[in-house]
Amino acid sequence: TQAGNYEELYDDSFIASVPSPKREGGQITYNRDEWLSLIKALAKGLPDWTFGGRIWKPLDEEKGWEDEETAEGTIRHLHLSTRMFGTHTGDGPNLLKLEGRDFKPTGKEVVFPLEWWTLSINTRKVPPKIVSLQFKKVLDTSACSTGGYSLVPGLLFAIGKPLSPAPKSLQYPFACFPPHDAVDQGDPNWWQLRMEIFQIITEKSPEEKEEMKRNIDRQVRELQQNLDYLNAVEVYTELPVKPAQQEEKQEEQKTADGQS
Repeated sequence: TQAGNYEELYDDSFIASVPSPKREGGQITYNRDEWLSLIKALAKGLPDWTFGGRIWKPLDEEKGWEDEETAEGTIRHLHLSTRMFGTHTGDGPNLLKLEGRDFKPTGKEVVFPLEWWTLSINTRKVPPKIVSLQFKKVLDTSACSTGGYSLVPGLLFAIGKPLSPAPKSLQYPFACFPPHDAVDQGDPNWWQLRMEIFQIITEKSPEEKEEMKRNIDRQVRELQQNLDYLNAVEVYTELPVKPAQQEEKQEEQKTADGQS
């Protein structure tokens, strides 16, 4: 769905809590006008922009919706998954403009992760109005081109203009080996761990970086030794081939050789 006809859908009190385009990360809150400006900028810079949203319907549609009674009306909270997509081709009057910067078209496809959002609607108003939009989390990064980021940070990553890490030191040490409960590449939050590691490395002195490199090289050698061991042991897990199966395989091979 294009963003050009969205204005009438939003309540005057609308707020959006979304991933921040600032280097400090986290989330940022936009009011109605700020959010519409962002959506219009995306729709111009990426003419085929789409949210690709799907609402999660409850099993019991009469009683299963999350409704909240407020002084302003009945607020229905809808959970939806999105797979946002667009191609960065906007030029001239449609040049992509974000955070006071102009981004010339790159022609790159911007494929966002599968994401979870919550949309809240005042159902008493006629027509119903959107009162809030809340980013929840990234669900799947396997097919994205945004480095696992959402919205503006993800878009900038995909077009080759990623946000640099925030210029600050972490307040806690980070071990060479992640703890046993650390996120891994199958976790949607893996990108956050990568950024934390990147921050640590960039703030080290040349001597400290050299020491880290030696530690990494050592760990790589140890991991390779473990992999070699596992590959060797795996051979013993294979089931032995029975004589009858061996004869059958030989006959199949002879037949294949004859046909070739």
